[in-house]
Amino acid sequence: MLHCRYRSAGVIMTEIFETILKNYGRELDADAMAKITSYLKTMSSAGTRDSKQLVAYGLAYIEHLNNPDPRYTGC
Repeated sequence: MLHCRYRSAGVIMTEIFETILKNYGRELDADAMAKITSYLKTMSSAGTRDSKQLVAYGLAYIEHLNNPDPRYTGC
């Protein structure tokens, strides 16, 4: 499913990614998968070490990708 398998503070990110996809309940396209992978790497390198927290952030990020809040333009 995910071709990126790396450890962050002893946590295997592939397992976190698979948990996110299972909980989200829908397939993601290749672009969304690349974005969530990059996001998880960024969050873990920024100090987020708890796997449950990474799953929660990942789910929120996927939701934002699929249903962006029009109040935030990214500018």
